[in-house]
Amino acid sequence: MTAIDALPTAVDRAARTLRVGRRDYPLVLPSLRDPRLHLASVIITLQILGQTVFHFDLSIAQILVALITSAGLEAVITFVTKKVVAWPASAMLTGNGVAFVLRVPGTRHGDWWSLHGAWIFAATAAVSLLSKYAIRWHGRHLFNPSNFGLLACFLVLGSHRADPLDFWWVRMGPALAAALAVILVGGLLITRRTQMLGAATAFWVTFAVLVGVIAASGHCMTARWHIGPVCGEHFWFVLVTSPEILVFLFFMITDPKTAPAGARPRIVYGALVAVVAAFLIAPQRTEFGTKVAVLGALAVLCVFRPILEQRLPADPETSRRLRPTRLRRVGLGLGIVGIACVGLPLLVVAGIHARPGTFTTSAGAVSRPTIVVDPAAVPHVAIRSTHEFANALTPADANQVGEDVIADLEITADALHQRSVPLAATAADKRWLNRVAIQIADARRHGRVIVSSYRFDRMTVAVLKLNATQALPEIDLTVHGTVRRVTYDGTRVVATEHATFDRIFVVESIGGHYLIADDRARR
Repeated sequence: MTAIDALPTAVDRAARTLRVGRRDYPLVLPSLRDPRLHLASVIITLQILGQTVFHFDLSIAQILVALITSAGLEAVITFVTKKVVAWPASAMLTGNGVAFVLRVPGTRHGDWWSLHGAWIFAATAAVSLLSKYAIRWHGRHLFNPSNFGLLACFLVLGSHRADPLDFWWVRMGPALAAALAVILVGGLLITRRTQMLGAATAFWVTFAVLVGVIAASGHCMTARWHIGPVCGEHFWFVLVTSPEILVFLFFMITDPKTAPAGARPRIVYGALVAVVAAFLIAPQRTEFGTKVAVLGALAVLCVFRPILEQRLPADPETSRRLRPTRLRRVGLGLGIVGIACVGLPLLVVAGIHARPGTFTTSAGAVSRPTIVVDPAAVPHVAIRSTHEFANALTPADANQVGEDVIADLEITADALHQRSVPLAATAADKRWLNRVAIQIADARRHGRVIVSSYRFDRMTVAVLKLNATQALPEIDLTVHGTVRRVTYDGTRVVATEHATFDRIFVVESIGGHYLIADDRARR
């Protein structure tokens, strides 16, 4: 989070000392006027809401590990280098920021004192804090500490071992309204005081426009809190109103120590963070990738901050000397229009990888065949109660699941006849595809293959919330009916069997269709 370091002033005014051995050391305690305390109060309030209302998958012990690690390191470094015993306010913000954003899959809400993944919190907090002292430029730390540590953590460990806080928390209600009010009121007060409101506003406006361009082009991402891909205007709305994005723009990009000085350079800085974020988001197909892209954008701009300060100096006299003439202003305006005309199409092109039709499976090398399913072959698909998600499974969605599974089974039968794994991959994924691929390999070696056809009289769909933090919702289709298994030796039928079929198909939304990912017996 924001690292507002007012230590020298505090030391000058310190009237208290602490005796250590035979020597007195200045003692710097927190001041109620310190904006770092105001920011800490906002984050602590959000942490309390997260634990009590939003059911964050985060333990109190994990929060304390991050806080103690960063605060302890800062206290030691300050004492050794400045001979001061100081309250580590900036370090506690860094640790709190790490704990607020970082999640370790497998942590359960309500297990308050779990130390699961404690080393990840400690390491991330340590890297964040030490980056302030290890990576510096002209006497200032280059990166926002918590942003740097979190980005390094996610890039090194990946989504299976660490992931950021979700974009979506809960559906709108009193709890979310209270959280948004805390973020907005606290953010506006703090950024006005630190003269960073222009940067925050420039980021949000630019981000909203560019994400709108991405969304209008048909961009989609998968998320564990959403049934099916998050696409189009819903993708735009989730991102621009996300509490996580608001926390990022109010309390992370607005670090005065890592932002350029001066009102105009800060506005440009905020806008450029949004531009880089949009281009990094465009090719991402998962929420994890999208969140890491946002964090990465700030790191990129921190690297180029010294150049921005040279081009847009805060010093009034230097700014007047570099002020463009009228002709240069016209040229600058034309240049901005030209960049927009080139940049926006490039942004759309960058997102081609994340269109709905490009959500391909691991072996999908051919187009999915068009299978016309007879409506009479699809029984009424009942919906079991589901966990809370950003969207609800509708009767139309449930019927689509039933139709797609029937089509998947027909395509799988054709793939077995043709001995084609790429064809099977248009209807199957993961374990189900692996099992079909094994059957095809056996058929190629031995000439025999069993091909099944199905008739269903009952279907029930349910959506389950998995424990793994970045895991997508599991969509289960329970089916009951009959199966006809025909054994072929080459093209010759050698055996036929009829049986009752009672299974659960696990399906995933890929490429605009629900594909079978696994199956299991009913419990």
